[in-house]
Amino acid sequence: MPHTLSCGARLSIDQAEHLHSQFQAALSSPEPLLIDAGDVQYADSAGLQLLLALKQSLAGSGQSFSWGNVSDVVYECADLLGLTAQLSLSDIIKE
Repeated sequence: MPHTLSCGARLSIDQAEHLHSQFQAALSSPEPLLIDAGDVQYADSAGLQLLLALKQSLAGSGQSFSWGNVSDVVYECADLLGLTAQLSLSDIIKE
């Protein structure tokens, strides 16, 4: 069963420390990682940068993550920052 990491309502610099500690725990888990960003109502570049760093760290150790729910806010912020492909969001079909 995958380890689910919820981003909460804010994926932003003010939540970076809390999210970073969650991400560190996820990196030490042998289970696949599922990112749930469905409740995100606010996202900024720091929050998405943290997700990108997590993805790169996982790739460096031969792991990966998959997306569970993704809010429109996350899609829009990633698109504005040009990170849709890097975060593998272009592979997800928005409903």
